[in-house]
Amino acid sequence: MISIIIPWKDRPEISQTLAANLPAFETIPEVELLIVNMGGDQKRLFALLDAVPYQHLTVKVINIFTAFFNKSFALNWGIHSATHDTIFILDADVILNRSTLSELYHHVSDTSFANLESVTESKPQKSSQFHLRCQTRTVLTLPIGSNQHTEILVNQSSLTNDLRTAPGLLMVKKPHLLAIEGFDSKMTYWGWEDLDLIVRLKAMLDLQQTLAGQATHLTHDDSARNLGSLNRAQSDHQNFTYCLDKYAASQFLGSLRKDTGNQFEQYVSVHQPS
Repeated sequence: MISIIIPWKDRPEISQTLAANLPAFETIPEVELLIVNMGGDQKRLFALLDAVPYQHLTVKVINIFTAFFNKSFALNWGIHSATHDTIFILDADVILNRSTLSELYHHVSDTSFANLESVTESKPQKSSQFHLRCQTRTVLTLPIGSNQHTEILVNQSSLTNDLRTAPGLLMVKKPHLLAIEGFDSKMTYWGWEDLDLIVRLKAMLDLQQTLAGQATHLTHDDSARNLGSLNRAQSDHQNFTYCLDKYAASQFLGSLRKDTGNQFEQYVSVHQPS
């Protein structure tokens, strides 16, 4: 039913989140878990997986032998390797509520996809309930797609950002991802690769987006993000500007076909831990 893809590079919390996510995984009759290790320590990953009692879960590790990490490239290999018709993109530092997968799956169809409705921080900042209930909402309207109008919810969050939407935690039909050629790996560093995918699902395929389900994000600082020499705002703005330029040039395809082409197969291997 569902292939769950987790991109990974040396994030030790994956053993904690996988163990905590087993109740959510068990709500789905058939689940395939694909962990895409791009540039991480393979022995360390297998040791972390050995600590998780996932005996009734199909787990595959896709090793991409590079020194660098590119989230979009890793996710494209996960999409390419997935065997189920529905795909869920998950991060190594996220714990799902037990009903989240089934809630999302209920909203995914030939005409729609779904994102997490709300994610809370595991270590929230101290704030009153009033401040937590105050929200900011950023919507971007683009002159593309049907009727030259595509509207994207960029972010909706509490004032402290401890409760927010999660565009990167997405469930969608695999044929829809293939139709837009997945993610765009030209975005080397952090930010906007998830929103770009949503833009193209809406503008190219005219899919409807639904928000459902809840999760917890294990709080961390920016050292865990792939920022290169940039800070978070710079990396996000760089990718946003790149996306606007390609939309203006009517370029709406990702890089899945190129990323998973023959020239890269020699750097990839797939293992199924015992």
